[in-house]
Amino acid sequence: MLDNDTSNNNNCNPQKLPLGDLKFAFSGQDGVRRNIPALDEHWVRRGKSFASYVCMMSSYGRLKFGAALEEWTFAASNCRQDMEFLLSLTQHEFWSYMVYEESAMAAVVTFLQRANPFYRQTDASTDKELEQANRLYGELLDLVVRLIMRLCTGEESDSEWISPQQHSSLLYTNYLISVPMLFDLLIAVGDAEPANVELLRQIFDKVLRLQPEYRKDLKEALTFYESAFLSMQIQVENEGCEGAGGGAPLDADLETPYDDVVLYAMDSAYTLRLLLLLCPELLETIEQLRLPQSIANFYDMTVPMLYKNIYMVNPGAQSLRWLNETRQQFLVVFRRVVSLQMEAGRGQQLVEVMQECLSAQAFVVDYQRQFPLEHDMELLVQRCPNIKNYKVDFVVAGYQKALSSCPNGIMADDMVSNVDTEEEDAEFEDEDSSRTSPQPSPTSNGATRDLDLEVTAVLDVLPDLGRGFIRRLLTRYENSEQAIAAILDDNLPPDLAQMDRQEVYVPPDPQDTQQRQTGLRHYNVHDGDRYDVLTRDQPECIIKQGKGLPGAPRNAEQLLDDKRDLKQLKERYQNYAMVEETPLESGEYDDEYDDSYEALNEGQAPPVSLLRARLQGAAFNSAYEAQDEVEDDDEESSEGGSDAEPAKRNNRDFCENPEVIRARYQQRQMAKYGQKSGGQGAGAGAGSSVVGAPKGQGQSQQTQRSRGQKEAHKSSRANHNRKAGAAFKRSKGMMG
Repeated sequence: MLDNDTSNNNNCNPQKLPLGDLKFAFSGQDGVRRNIPALDEHWVRRGKSFASYVCMMSSYGRLKFGAALEEWTFAASNCRQDMEFLLSLTQHEFWSYMVYEESAMAAVVTFLQRANPFYRQTDASTDKELEQANRLYGELLDLVVRLIMRLCTGEESDSEWISPQQHSSLLYTNYLISVPMLFDLLIAVGDAEPANVELLRQIFDKVLRLQPEYRKDLKEALTFYESAFLSMQIQVENEGCEGAGGGAPLDADLETPYDDVVLYAMDSAYTLRLLLLLCPELLETIEQLRLPQSIANFYDMTVPMLYKNIYMVNPGAQSLRWLNETRQQFLVVFRRVVSLQMEAGRGQQLVEVMQECLSAQAFVVDYQRQFPLEHDMELLVQRCPNIKNYKVDFVVAGYQKALSSCPNGIMADDMVSNVDTEEEDAEFEDEDSSRTSPQPSPTSNGATRDLDLEVTAVLDVLPDLGRGFIRRLLTRYENSEQAIAAILDDNLPPDLAQMDRQEVYVPPDPQDTQQRQTGLRHYNVHDGDRYDVLTRDQPECIIKQGKGLPGAPRNAEQLLDDKRDLKQLKERYQNYAMVEETPLESGEYDDEYDDSYEALNEGQAPPVSLLRARLQGAAFNSAYEAQDEVEDDDEESSEGGSDAEPAKRNNRDFCENPEVIRARYQQRQMAKYGQKSGGQGAGAGAGSSVVGAPKGQGQSQQTQRSRGQKEAHKSSRANHNRKAGAAFKRSKGMMG
């Protein structure tokens, strides 16, 4: 405790020093006088931490009631006292608490994170407790906004002020104000009133002027939206499960698994719209990040998938209305980007963006229906005369064509040619079905309306309505456009306004019409068609009796034992093997030697015993191949001269007679090797000369000469001589 604390004295800063230079003197219990800086942890005297705020809504837009509402009222009252305490402090004490007391700033951030969205306001005029709770919440929100305004204010009086350098450092270094907190402030305050917009603009202007680093943080925050769109798309494709880029807890009180995705998309759309409203200078950053194209793709791919999935799970879910609101906000965001580009004179960039978005047909149709592009392009051409007209005309024509070709845009009058004629079946419908399904009514130009087509068009815009209610509504209006306008403007006739909007349409039973036409009552899905086995003697289908199809195996064993395919192949190739046999007198050859002839090919080398003498005799001849070929030609010519008739081939024969080939081959073998093997050849003579007489009887001079030649040349002309063997094989046509 301080003995002489003068901090609460209004004249404690007579020199009017800034907060960073200001010090206070006091005397402690020990009598020592000290100087304490104005911004110091010493001034944090509160014994308990600041209370944390609890959200007023239980989950997903549903307010608390009963005991839960009483608990919230108690927690909100404590938070209000804490905020009033902070606002009642002097400047140096206030900044000391905000800098050195973590729970003080955490209470402000927690409130903004758990605040009620400005677009989710409820009417509590009938419930007194809820009305008091709303009043308490409004007071608490006002206190938090005042706290943020005080954080942005550097000069409170002549004696209480902070230098701009220290002010910006305190805000940015200690995270007293951050971009996520500013985004939460946008959703908590909103633009429901002009005063709120002006208040938010003052806060943003002060923050961005004090610390330019916040502009960089804003640009980085905008880059997050691309990944946010992708995360929502993945979560929708994974049926809203947790872990696909976020998602609600599995035990949350949800109407559908996609409620969390829809609320996240709606929060993103409102934040972008307010951010562009307060900071138009972010346009260039948005163009660089291609954020308009990302919005168009998200609108075209994810939003219809969300509609379909939610409607299949729960047609009466509240998230369908939220999604419709989200879709409108994204259109407003894109419209704001277009307006800023036109004001800045960025005509070329605008045309390129609109041209790239042409691929998103759903977005193009809705944008053209709500904000006709031709009006903007006329103003753009006037402001930017240098822009090329053919590009503008192309973009305008593309948007107009997308709207005219879409059945959700120009309704049933343009699609009369696709009307389905059902007048013949209408005569057989009973009164109940006729009341449920009105007859096709003529339009003003005499054409017949297709109610099914118009109902589908209305459901594309308002998928939360029932088909029965839409059919009753279309009987009062000429087309679906007028019906949609009446629903959106809440301008329905009194009798239709009191009807159930979820009324289900029960189509007429085709069994009744079939029974009247045929006199038979069936319950087959193919009644009356070519597959009907009850009305047709020969239906165009296979009639099953028991398990499996007719002719199919009954079990796995029978399937594996099926050898019908092999039998068919065997019969087929047996037909190729059938050859007609005729007597030998008719000119056909005898094929009894065909198997033996396979081993006597014409290019095969003769036995080694017949070749050995010739190879040894040709050892001294360097032109072995040429001499061998000449010798073969001479022998063949001599054979041809002696017996030319059997060797002559008839050119008219498709294949030469094997008997003739064998005879010619045997003649050639005998002519080549028969005489030489008898001892008259040079090779044979050389062999016998080398052998000589028996040992001890003396050898002739020729034998000794032959043995010397063999010893001298055995390394080049012995069995290891591969060159001679290869030459012999080439002479016989055996290449390899």
